[in-house]
Amino acid sequence: MGMSVDEFLVRNEKLTKDLPEFPATFTELRNTLSQIKLIDEQQKNVRTGITKDKRDIKNTLITLAAENSGKIFAFARVSNNKSLMDEVNFSLSELTRMTDVGLRTYAEALYKKAELILELLAKYGITAETQKKYAETLAAYNNSITKPRVSIAEKREATKELTILFHTADSLISKLDAIIGIIRYNEAKFYNGYRTVRKLVNTNSRVIALKAVANDIKTSEPLKGVLFTFKSNGTTITKKTADKGSFHIRNMSAGTYEVVVKKEGYKEKVVTVSINDGERSELKVELEMA
Repeated sequence: MGMSVDEFLVRNEKLTKDLPEFPATFTELRNTLSQIKLIDEQQKNVRTGITKDKRDIKNTLITLAAENSGKIFAFARVSNNKSLMDEVNFSLSELTRMTDVGLRTYAEALYKKAELILELLAKYGITAETQKKYAETLAAYNNSITKPRVSIAEKREATKELTILFHTADSLISKLDAIIGIIRYNEAKFYNGYRTVRKLVNTNSRVIALKAVANDIKTSEPLKGVLFTFKSNGTTITKKTADKGSFHIRNMSAGTYEVVVKKEGYKEKVVTVSINDGERSELKVELEMA
């Protein structure tokens, strides 16, 4: 609602600039709306950036682990070391299907095995230099696994800040309602236009407030039956995705919601989403198998 009011009043600033307390109140509203937009964009960028970074690092580690597995397997085969062959006989597809912890555990074990027989593996392409690169990738992957937890804590703080900002914006718009009411008869066309903007926004917000989508993080396939639980200021809304991995929600109050996303066989995820009056928000969540 705030953004639409902002646009309307900017177009008609000549009629309002001399109203008592209007310039200061409107400036404060615009600053508040800018903060809301900035925090919302930062949350989206953090969420997208973390997912992309983690995926890229994980793919790199999987490739390196698969290559080293093959090289150590070849050494073990030539040396007739059946025990070692069994320990390192993992394909690229098998590594890809591993959980985060499972991949980390195997990758660490593979690194240690290579270190123990490093001199013997030189002719197979595993050297001190390749081990250094492997160790750096493994360390980066360990770091990427812990990042989302930090991000969730940061998002919760941002959610609290957004809630305060939304209340501030609502209060300022109510104040503008009273100030603009001074010229409701002298500038009837403008006043009716202002009220229409707010009325249309409120009506539109009841059509579709949110579209949510859930996909598998590896395959990008839509996931059916994913449970979303939205919480904000004592309000709780639950909804499950349909066959196409999505759903719509109508009649959501404006504000920022903490969303817990669950599906059997997948890791639980916590995200946030902001709902603005008169604007359809979109929430896309990628889930990783447990």
